[in-house]
Amino acid sequence: MDPSNVKETAKRVMENGEQLARNIWLAGLGVYSKSLEEAQGLNGKTTELFEELVTRGQEVEYATRQKLEDKKEKASEKLETRVNDLFLKLSGIDRKQLEEMNDKLDKLADAVESLSKK
Repeated sequence: MDPSNVKETAKRVMENGEQLARNIWLAGLGVYSKSLEEAQGLNGKTTELFEELVTRGQEVEYATRQKLEDKKEKASEKLETRVNDLFLKLSGIDRKQLEEMNDKLDKLADAVESLSKK
């Protein structure tokens, strides 16, 4: 083997080794860059998904509150009806009639008061 040939072969091996090491380094930088871009893309998607879930949650909360209000009103009406029925049974007086009488008495008291001031 020729010594100059050995020297050139060693030089080529060394250059190839350096190029291989550089390519490995560049590939590592590429992987880092790509993963960073994908992570940023996922962050945007995550934010969108979170906002969508918040919106859906608000819709469910609103619908649930509406249903609860409706049920509360119905329960209140049923309770009032039962109390009126019980009052009628115990006193023999219809609550609506009693309220009408109270209104009439209030009007009468106002009329008497206005007459006494004159």
